[in-house]
Amino acid sequence: MATTTLAPYLTQQFFNNGGTFNAGGFLQTFAGGTNTPIATFTDSTGLTSNTNPIVLNARGECSIWLLPNTSYKFVLQDPAGNTIWTRDNVTNAQLLTLFGGIDSGAANSYILNFASPFTSYVNGEVIYFIPSNSNTGPSTLNVNGLGVIPITNINGTALGANQIIAGQTTEVMFFNGAFQLISIGSFSGSTIGTFGQEVPLASAATVDLGTAPAHVVLITGTTTITSFGASASLSAPIYIGRFSGVLTLTFNAVSLLLPGNASIVTTSGDSFIAQYLGSGNWRVAFYQFSASGNSGNQKIKPADTVQVSNTVLTADPDLQTNTLAVGRYAYELMLLFDCVAAGAGFQFQNDGTAVDSRALSPVVETGFVNAAADGPKQSTFYAAPISYATVSTAANSNQVIYKGSLLVSTPGTFGIKWAQVVSTASSTTLRAGSYLNLTLFNTGTSANIVQHVYQTPGSFLETIPVGFNTLTLELWGGSGGGGARFISGPIIAGGGGGGSGGYCRSSIVVTGFGGSTINFTVGVAGVAAGISGGNSTVTSGTFVIASPPVAGGGTTGANATAGNAPGAGGGGGTAAGGTATNTPGNSGTAGINNSGGGEGGTGAFGIPGINGGGNAGGNGAGIVLIGLQGGPGIIIFSYSP
Repeated sequence: MATTTLAPYLTQQFFNNGGTFNAGGFLQTFAGGTNTPIATFTDSTGLTSNTNPIVLNARGECSIWLLPNTSYKFVLQDPAGNTIWTRDNVTNAQLLTLFGGIDSGAANSYILNFASPFTSYVNGEVIYFIPSNSNTGPSTLNVNGLGVIPITNINGTALGANQIIAGQTTEVMFFNGAFQLISIGSFSGSTIGTFGQEVPLASAATVDLGTAPAHVVLITGTTTITSFGASASLSAPIYIGRFSGVLTLTFNAVSLLLPGNASIVTTSGDSFIAQYLGSGNWRVAFYQFSASGNSGNQKIKPADTVQVSNTVLTADPDLQTNTLAVGRYAYELMLLFDCVAAGAGFQFQNDGTAVDSRALSPVVETGFVNAAADGPKQSTFYAAPISYATVSTAANSNQVIYKGSLLVSTPGTFGIKWAQVVSTASSTTLRAGSYLNLTLFNTGTSANIVQHVYQTPGSFLETIPVGFNTLTLELWGGSGGGGARFISGPIIAGGGGGGSGGYCRSSIVVTGFGGSTINFTVGVAGVAAGISGGNSTVTSGTFVIASPPVAGGGTTGANATAGNAPGAGGGGGTAAGGTATNTPGNSGTAGINNSGGGEGGTGAFGIPGINGGGNAGGNGAGIVLIGLQGGPGIIIFSYSP
């Protein structure tokens, strides 16, 4: 017996509420369940759309052809616009099934023999199929021999590798001459970004993240990694991963960019987020250490370390970097230490294997030390150990901040070693929270990087080196000192904290001016008893500075006064003349009244720059009589080809 179907109602006819022809009435068409108009067509070609609403003829008739497998809502109205009825979610199911079967083509060239009466490509047609091969790049689909059609992402771009995975259900929709990839399996194709089940990948020189359809990986083993491969898609470039063991993730300035611009030694449980940049190049945008919280060039002590009866400088295991690449680094070191007995003292020096162009190892240039134990001073870090006599045995009462720059020509490590000043059984402790932070701001050897850092107050002459095109000039004014306390009976009023200096930055063309000179002045540090920080300035020498920059000094914190009035915080220094930026300094905080022990205001934080940061203002006096000194100004001349 033959299979038959009911003939469709060939011409639609509609009636009004009185049962007569709805002559001149209206039929509105919307997407199912919405009030969004959607087109119908005058004939089977689908080339001519009906008006919307459709105006019915004298017999209440119209010709309506619908998009297949599309849900419609119809609203019938009389000629006056009164609604007669609404019919929603009406669908013309042209296809018997949306499943196209298993493709019989090859990778990137997919072929389907669809069981449904699929005779033409029409906008909105949706097909599910099982690919026999994963794609390796741009791909096509041919259904029932109707022609080869490109498969694209929803935005029209060509597919990347592994957006179609062998054996995983794939959904496409035909629209305007292409099959758009809607989804694949559970977590791939154009919907990548939802992520899915973690996929293990063994460590190797190249760990190809693009082979993980769900974009979530667990990297196992201990083999050094130099690449994340080149099969990932630019249309879905984000991957999440973690490590199960210790290995080296190798920094490369082009193909594997890492936080801190240095290689990372992983630990079990570390996690990362990586972005594919194309052509085998990757950027690790985020790296999280699981235990210590330390990255390759940013170290912080997780716990106290104690030394007794020991004056031999010993490398601190928590404050050592990974291998530094060739280039120029800015660094900051903060040490919190205390001793059971004042006589034990504390000393430290640099440590590591990095070498600079002067064959100095370890490699450190002159930096600035600000120690609460004995006030600001200049020091050449690599020349000799730096020692401090402890002035207080209270925990974390003694602080050392060291700033400077490194110029590495031979890769190696950098860190600190420390011991007691005097051998004694009374313990000296380097406290948790001490840190070492390095930032690579220019790669290359000493032949193409030159930076001159000046932190000694006074007026000097800078000579432009030969062979450079650009000078990045940065100035910070000196920071103000802290204000003094005032005592009246049991009440102590604290002095205000000093303000930090202003900051200027300029970018100056120096092509052909090698050997020319520039005049400059580094501002003095503000001290207690009402002395503000000095201005840092740069002016013309034989080389003309068109816009002379001035980084003003921070104002000293005010002294507390009679009547137990705490001192106000000092204002930040002004800034003018920089062609790139002029940033005023920060203000210090006011002192506080306390019975039995006043609190001095906190000195303002220094303004950060590209190649370093300004010095903080001095803290106001609380328990001690006078406030702490501020820091001197800083001027950095950084030359690049």
